[in-house]
Amino acid sequence: MVVNFCLLEDSKMASPTTSVTRSAAFRAASDCDPRSRLSSFATVREFWIREGAIPLDTGGNTILHFLAMYGNEFVIQKLVDDGNGSNSGSRIVKSEDLLGRNDKGNTPLHEAARFGRKSVVEILLRKQESLVQERNLLGETPIYVAAACGHEDVFNHLIVKVLDRNQEMTTACGHEDVFDHLIAKVLDHDQETTRSTQNSNVLHAAVTGEHYGLAMSILELFPQLAQNPDEKGRTALYLLAQKSKSFRSGSFYYSHNYMSGSIILSVHFLAVLTYWFIPPTVYQSKKVNSSKLKGFRASIVTGFRTVFRAYRRTRRIYDEKQKHALALELGKGLVKEEREWSRYLDDRMGSPIVEATEKGIIELVNEILEKFPEAALSFDKSSGSSQNDKGKNILHIAVEQKDWNIYDLLKWKIELRDGMLVGDIDNNGNTILHLAAKLGALSFRSIQRGHLYQMMWDVCWFKHVSYDSPPHLWYLRNSDGETATEVFEKEHLEIREKAEKTIKDMNNGLMLIVALIGTVNYAALFTPPGGYRQSEDDPRYGLLVFLTDDMHMYYLYIFGGILAAFVGFATMFSIQSCQFRCNDFYLDLPLRLLLAMASFMLSVVFTALASRQVFLLERLHFPLEQQYNTFGCLLAATIFILGSIDGSFLLLYYLSFMLKLELLS
Repeated sequence: MVVNFCLLEDSKMASPTTSVTRSAAFRAASDCDPRSRLSSFATVREFWIREGAIPLDTGGNTILHFLAMYGNEFVIQKLVDDGNGSNSGSRIVKSEDLLGRNDKGNTPLHEAARFGRKSVVEILLRKQESLVQERNLLGETPIYVAAACGHEDVFNHLIVKVLDRNQEMTTACGHEDVFDHLIAKVLDHDQETTRSTQNSNVLHAAVTGEHYGLAMSILELFPQLAQNPDEKGRTALYLLAQKSKSFRSGSFYYSHNYMSGSIILSVHFLAVLTYWFIPPTVYQSKKVNSSKLKGFRASIVTGFRTVFRAYRRTRRIYDEKQKHALALELGKGLVKEEREWSRYLDDRMGSPIVEATEKGIIELVNEILEKFPEAALSFDKSSGSSQNDKGKNILHIAVEQKDWNIYDLLKWKIELRDGMLVGDIDNNGNTILHLAAKLGALSFRSIQRGHLYQMMWDVCWFKHVSYDSPPHLWYLRNSDGETATEVFEKEHLEIREKAEKTIKDMNNGLMLIVALIGTVNYAALFTPPGGYRQSEDDPRYGLLVFLTDDMHMYYLYIFGGILAAFVGFATMFSIQSCQFRCNDFYLDLPLRLLLAMASFMLSVVFTALASRQVFLLERLHFPLEQQYNTFGCLLAATIFILGSIDGSFLLLYYLSFMLKLELLS
């Protein structure tokens, strides 16, 4: 916990003695050690009697605010109880003192709710029940603050106090009659759950703070809150649609996201494997008896949680997995509570499906389309800085964002070629082909590695969309008078030049290495191990000394190395002389790159095998034992193979994806 504490200057204090007392009072309020609680109480008591509710810092926080922040329940309990234990008139802190506010209008109960100090909340409410209805300068009640900060235990306690001050919430024990009674009372107390300045409720606050477990509880207690928009027309579903990182599709644990980078020799690959082994959180309804959820499965889940949360790295992965699971459950619950999608046609309402499409949350888009197929006809009414940036349907948005997942989902849900979504144009006259021709969102480009692969994927994406578009779209011009092809050439001019430079620089280095490998193998072809027989008396004069099967394998490796080097050099030369048109990046250049890289790797492998064969022919041995020699060779081969796959993985993944696209289109 970080508190912006700054003692007031001496000029604002009554005396030098008061200055020391303020510092001592703050230290006593923040000291929750049970061994020093009596001395802390004595210090705070003396300060309160002498100074009362004067601010201790520039934020206007009094000693009561700091006691609530730090959760010093013993001291605050003693303060609100009888000071001498004799009569009510001797109480140190009176009920009206608890209504004191800081510069933000927060009472001590607000601060206790903000920091999740449930015991302090209970003490303050026993002393002054009306505190639960007090609002700060932002119009927030303590209930709203607890929801915004994600303190479910404090929130539940405050809700019980609002709903029924004489009755305990027993829904966890399966008493549905009491649950329904409490829900009925909620409808008469929604003012405590709403922020007056923006008309946002506790469900909005929990979703905004990404406290999805608490949001699920609130949704179950107050299902009508899912229908209520704030003053900007944002419902809880819309706010959830803005949280792309709260869903798996917005993280690097999603297949297309983590497959767009290095994978084999990557720590992130291990994180993905760990993510898939972690069991997701199952939300336990307040209407269900928790004892029914116990047993073998609960023991397994508890064991997994203990293991994965024991280490810092796995703890982070575990928390992300649980957040993704709870966000998805919350999304399903919010969509279920929606009655009519037509209300989002109002220009004052933000469209959740449009927002989810912009953020690439395929899970939420799928849930919405399952219940409301008509939502596919939603248009962007709010994004963009001017009116000309609007008028896009969700297909336009998916295409512009280059979101393969949502685009394929829409293809499966809607017949694109004959549907009205394909023929629509935005306010700039752009068709889906024009939008596919643009560079796209930064979020998409950020998962690519360099200009070369971005150019390849952009060309592939343009081809992909064109296969699903009517032929006449190729000839339509936007408001700037440009066709889709012209837009692509213009948008990708700079990146195409950078991609050309990248591939040529890489190719120059590979050509030098391949030429060197070919030269070494060519020289080794005429200088075999052991040489030739030099004695003229030898009947096999001029023949090889080692004319054996091992020598045959030696020449086979040498010829293989020379051939691979020759093919690699020729392929790389063809890449250097390529015209580097945009269409070349689709299939021609990737295939040439793959052939060049494969030839280079084969030339290295054949050269290494030929070197190994020399040791066999010359009867040379390493100083280590044979098993260690074999293990070393296998280890080196494994590292080389993994490194080669990892280095060419992006290219292999692109080609496999592109070939699948060609076969299915």
